[in-house]
Formats: sequence, C-alpha cells, structure tokens
Amino acid sequence: MKTPLALLALASLPSAFALNIPSQQILVPEAELSSARESCPQAEKVAVPNDGLHPASNFLEDGVFRARQAKRLSRAVQIPTTVGDYSTDPYDEAFEPVVEFQKLLEELFPLVHSHAEIDHINRLGLVFTFQGQDTSIKPIIFMAHQDVVPIDDPADWTHPPFDGVFDGEWIWGRGSSDCKNVLIGLMSTMEDLLSQNWRPQRTILFAFGFDEEAGGWLGAASIAPVLEQKYGKGSIEFILDEGGMGLQSLGAADYESGEAEVLYALPGVGEKGALTLVIDLAVPGGHSSIPPAHTGIGIMAEIIYELERQDLFTAWLDETHPSFGMLECQARYSPEYVESWLASKLAADDPAALAEAVAQSRGPAVRYTLQSSQAADLIHGGVKSNALPEKISATVNYRVALHQTPDLILERAVRIITPIAERHNVSLAVDFPGIAARNTNVLAGGEDRNLTLSPLSGPLVPAPISPTNPLTSKTWARFSGVARSVFESHPNPLLKSEGRSPPSNTPTVVVSGDIMTGNTDTRFYWSLTENIYRWSPSRVGGTFNIHTVDERIRLDVHLEAMMFYYDLIRSFDGWNGSTE
Repeated sequence: MKTPLALLALASLPSAFALNIPSQQILVPEAELSSARESCPQAEKVAVPNDGLHPASNFLEDGVFRARQAKRLSRAVQIPTTVGDYSTDPYDEAFEPVVEFQKLLEELFPLVHSHAEIDHINRLGLVFTFQGQDTSIKPIIFMAHQDVVPIDDPADWTHPPFDGVFDGEWIWGRGSSDCKNVLIGLMSTMEDLLSQNWRPQRTILFAFGFDEEAGGWLGAASIAPVLEQKYGKGSIEFILDEGGMGLQSLGAADYESGEAEVLYALPGVGEKGALTLVIDLAVPGGHSSIPPAHTGIGIMAEIIYELERQDLFTAWLDETHPSFGMLECQARYSPEYVESWLASKLAADDPAALAEAVAQSRGPAVRYTLQSSQAADLIHGGVKSNALPEKISATVNYRVALHQTPDLILERAVRIITPIAERHNVSLAVDFPGIAARNTNVLAGGEDRNLTLSPLSGPLVPAPISPTNPLTSKTWARFSGVARSVFESHPNPLLKSEGRSPPSNTPTVVVSGDIMTGNTDTRFYWSLTENIYRWSPSRVGGTFNIHTVDERIRLDVHLEAMMFYYDLIRSFDGWNGSTE
C-alpha cells in the first residue's frame, strides 16, 4: 500500500525491495549520449583518499571531539548576531556582536587563523584563503553567514534563544541550524585538517557574509566582486553554501529484516527569484467622526484582498526543473512509495498537469518549488483611534518560479491594483528601477491621493540551474559520489535517541538536485562557476524550527555534516578533473 507523502515521507521499506544504483564510470559529452535520456543516473562512490589522515568517522565516534564540538557551536550561538531588514552601514553599532563573534572564531580556531590569508571585506565580510600548492586547478569556495534572524519573544522559547543550551542531544538557540552550524562545522573541519599537518593542493576559500538574512547587500554583495576580480569569471570549480533539502528517507529501515533505509540527498542546484513589493498609500486625514466611505486602511485592505484572490499563480514542471529529476529518482528507486500515477505523468510531457498533480498530492512545501508565491508580510497605518490614517504601507514578498520573471510578477500586481486605485480616485505610480514598468505614472487621480509601488530591494531573477547529470558533469559526479560515500558509510545515528538499533546494512543514498524556495548569498556568485550547490547535509528529524521558536540541531547531524566537509575537501584536493 502506498504511503502518503509530504515531500519524502517516512515509510517502512519491504525486505524484498532492492535498490540497484548503476555505476557511472565513464563520462561522455552530451552530444555522444543516446537520444533516450537515462532516468536518474547516479555517480559512482568516490573512494576516500589514501592520505594518511584519520577517518571522517572520528568526528561522530570520538567522545572528546563530540564534547568539544558541542561547546564550539554552543558558544557561537551565545553571541546574538541578529540583523534587520534595513541595515545599511557595517559600522553601525548593531553589528558589534559580529565583531565579538569574529573574536570568538580567533579563539576557537587558532590554526585556521595562523595558516590562512584573511581578508575583511566591507569591514565584517570574512574571506579565509588556504592557498593550494597547485595553481593549475580551480579553487573551491565554501560559504556560510555569520548573522541570524531576530527573536520576537524570548519567553516563547524552551531555552533562552542565545544561551546555546546543549542537553546531551540537541544544541538549542538562534543560529544553531541557520547557519552557525555550517560555519562552525567548516572552521572545525579545517582546524582538524591543519592539526594533522595537512596542506592543500587546491586553493580553498571560506567566504562568510554578515547580513544574508537581510539580503546580503553588505556582506556577500561586497565579497563576490572581490573574488571575481582576483580569480576571474568561471574560475571556481564549485561553490557550496547552506540550504537544500538535506537527507530525506523514502522508505525507512525495516528493522525485522535488517533492510537499510534509502536516503535521498537533495542539494539545492537552483533558487527561485525574488521580488518584494512595497505599496505606499497617502490620503487626506481628518477626524474619525467624519470618515470617508473607505479609509486608507480600507483601500489597502482591498488591494491585499484582490492580490490574494485574482489571477493566481500556476505550477509548472518540465524537464528543465530540478524537481523533475528528483521525482524521476523516486519513481525509479522507490516505486512502491510514490504516487501510482507518477511515472506515467512524468512521461506524458504535460508540465502544467504534472505540476498541479504533484502539488496537490504533496502539499504547499512542494507546490511552492513549482510556482510563484505571494505573501503579505507587513502592514502599517494610522497613529490614533480617532484620527484618519494618512499614510499606509504594506509589503508583499514574492518568490518567483523558474518559469516566470519579476517583470511578470510586477505586471500582474499593476494590473490588479490599477482598477482599485481608479475606483478610489487615487493616482498610481510605479517606481521600479530595472523592471520594464519602471518610473511609470500608471494612473492620474486626486492630487492628494497617491499610491506608489516600489521595491524593497533589487528584484532577483531565478538562479541559473547547476548541472546534475553525472554522465556529463565531472564536478557533479565527484560531488555526489562523495555524498554517497560518506552517508553510505554508517547507519543513521539518530536512531540511538529513539531507542532502536539500526539495521546491519548501511543506508543507500540517491543524490539528486532540487530547487530552493528561498535565496542564499550565492545570488551574488553566479559569475564564478556554473556549479553552485546549496546543501546543509542534515537528516530529516535532525534540525527544527529555522527562523522560529525553539530552533535547534542534533549534535549527531552537525557531526555528520563535518564528515561530509572533511571528505569533500580531501576528495577534491588533488583531483584534476579526470574521471578516475
């Protein structure tokens, strides 16, 4: 019986089920491939280099290291490096916690600071350069951000949000899983490598912004041009940042038969675009005892209501969308745990019908990877209960699907809002630099009744999609091969906390790219490489509540991510692009 899905729902895998992942040992140019496209090809696992270093499993198994790593991440969480939407000056006192955080990094990671070339860009942007001995091979970049989102009410939290409580299993606090876990994991991995007298063949860069949660305009936007000027366009082998859909099971382990679970590793290889629409309305004020038929707040409410009702966005899923490949992987390797119609709809060449069927079956989390989203997030207006509001403002955030553009989103908003403004005798102007309808007086109305549409920040088109076919992309083949090797090397460590022993077999990992609904600092790095991966390699159930109350991460998940970083650095270090 098929188990209902959310994205990749947990299910019991029958003992008769066997996953057969073919080895992909020969990479060939796209032109030489047969016309019949292979469904979900998988790269061969990448063997751990014979470099004399300790195995990655030490991070997970060594009690001393585990305790040290819990303390490192806990201390990082204790520094409240929050950032708001309107920060414009890196010297603002609001950024002083970032200065304190960087002092902590110096204390925790002395070898990194003594071996790396360190650049402070726009004061607080951090770039660590570990110069490789072989300058003929492209550098690789690992990214993270130092900032975290603000807290609303600390009283809502089980543990104070900046205490960094470690309860023996979970590390609690703001930033524990977004994304000080990534930053501390990368720094700890490099500190460990350097402690073993390792010296890189390939140049490795750590690039840490400090305002990613506010769009990255001070941090990553300043760092990326410096790197492009130094290394050139297309000069980087790959970039790895936070994000992605982690590691998700489709068919959990069968404990009676000893059958291992199947893990889907889902790095984000693309991002939706973004547009934040600010709607400002100015109308005459006066005493509330003599109101007009519709106050400014009433007009704004009508605008929001119509934006949420009219000409709604539709889903679209064709072969160019990363989720198409992810679904092909499920249909091929987990056919008993997906919709009975999935394979046939994938083959039907009807992107609209496929997208809507998948969206209805799997819910909003999947729907919004396939269609644009719209969310009215902020509204302000009025100063007193007996005074008519004179200035009303609303902010609507859009995440733009791969088959659309910010221009189309704005055109829809203008089309919906124009008749409302006309009905209320309000002048309408569109002030959008970089958008087709920019600086346009759409409608002339009352002289003292004005409505303006403008962006909160620059609109963003959907990101370029990174290659994910191991038959044609050597970089993806090696990256995904390392992921398979690391996560197939040991059973699920989270099962210990559930009081169950893992099956004797280790997991089987299927690697597929997917799309992110949010945006990362990689938005500024597109020119450096076509291979941009957004992936915090954490299992479902290992992190909770990013951007909300009781954010936390399991220590085992944090340590598994370090295992991946450790073997990824080693596996790419001396690799020159050959298929071996």
